[in-house]
Amino acid sequence: MMRFHRFTAAAAVGILIGGIAGPGLGPAQDVLEKNAAVPKLISPVDLDCSPFIMETAPQLRISVPLQGGERTLLADGDQFLVDPVPGVESFAEGSLWSILEWGPKVRGERASGPLGNVVFLRGRARVLRTEAGRAVMEVVKSCGAVTTGLLLVPCIQGNILTGAESSYDIPFREEGVPAGRVVFVESGWSDIVARGHWVLVDIGTDQGLAPGRQMTFYRAEADKTPRPIGNSVVVWTGPRWATLKILNSKDSILSGDLVQPKPD
Repeated sequence: MMRFHRFTAAAAVGILIGGIAGPGLGPAQDVLEKNAAVPKLISPVDLDCSPFIMETAPQLRISVPLQGGERTLLADGDQFLVDPVPGVESFAEGSLWSILEWGPKVRGERASGPLGNVVFLRGRARVLRTEAGRAVMEVVKSCGAVTTGLLLVPCIQGNILTGAESSYDIPFREEGVPAGRVVFVESGWSDIVARGHWVLVDIGTDQGLAPGRQMTFYRAEADKTPRPIGNSVVVWTGPRWATLKILNSKDSILSGDLVQPKPD
């Protein structure tokens, strides 16, 4: 049995990612979850730090630290100015924004042309005020290096998901079951074994995927039916792509590996 726990809504987001975003589970609920030993299939770390795909780069960027000087690396609690853009004066005080690093373009095997660019979540920032038509923000949570020049969008929303991992010893099913391939492995690693890492695949909402759906990885072998090698869960999804968190595997997950949704 799986249960979604909603974040408190922080802001609407103009990209194809659904859910709710905000501060996370309350202390009492956390204690109940720990005592019950219920695993978090999708955790706050997944929602704060995992990669996804965007087709168009946002306009808003971190400009300079408010303290000035030549420092470009920002830590939690540091304040910064945002590049001036039309409408910045109307930014809501206290609103949360996601900090993004624009990555490489990726292509899928299912569709002609690129899927978009890989985008890495690098943390969250809060609007403190506006000064002379520019927003002043504060880094409230970082995930990796937060530097000047990174992009900003209204806080990306998602759901914590608790529940049990299902088995991945499932025969490959071709007829009537959508199959995709791994098109990007987190952080450019050559392979991934450990649970908790992320990959991007070229299958998404157009094929019926949604956050929380568990998926099986398969390894295609010459003249043999693909063999199951791992289990994953959908964290984010768009029309032609999805971010998967690896839950378990008995082999490295590589670019080009097959992936299918598990039976309902």
